[in-house]
Amino acid sequence: MPEILLNLAIMKKAALIFALVVIPMLAQASDFEITVNRKKNGLSNSAGSVVQNSSQNWTGEVNITCHAFKPFPELEARYIIFVKRQAIGQQGKDKIEKQKGTFKVPPMKSGSTSSFLTTEVVLKQAHLAPGWVVVSGASKAEDSVLGVWVKLLDGPKEVAEYVNPTTLTAKYKWE
Repeated sequence: MPEILLNLAIMKKAALIFALVVIPMLAQASDFEITVNRKKNGLSNSAGSVVQNSSQNWTGEVNITCHAFKPFPELEARYIIFVKRQAIGQQGKDKIEKQKGTFKVPPMKSGSTSSFLTTEVVLKQAHLAPGWVVVSGASKAEDSVLGVWVKLLDGPKEVAEYVNPTTLTAKYKWE
């Protein structure tokens, strides 16, 4: 019987700690919802005698929705777009480029939404014309967006974060 009372006392303390520590953190994490939608802007093609090139312009539309009960003053959104760059004949030597940017988010109250566009990313594609080969076997190259990481800041304090895909945080550091 004393063991049951001891276990109940431990469970009550654990529940109290959960209520005091974890629930406020969850509430704060849900104060903002951030989404990023891909926007394609332009397409260009050029054909040379050996290499045929094309490019696609890409921007991200970042949407921030405030779910907090209190209004927030001007916030700052910082983002990094991770781009994989390839080159013909450079198989396995992809370069990862980080395009960074910031945006001043106007004051927000509960239910309000703010949106902005990221800087434009140019994604290039290249392939060799028929009849041409590269010794390495990499006869085409295509850039791609690996993901987007957005942080929302209230002064020095981070109030929300969006990462897509979530594996970016394991592979790269926020800089």
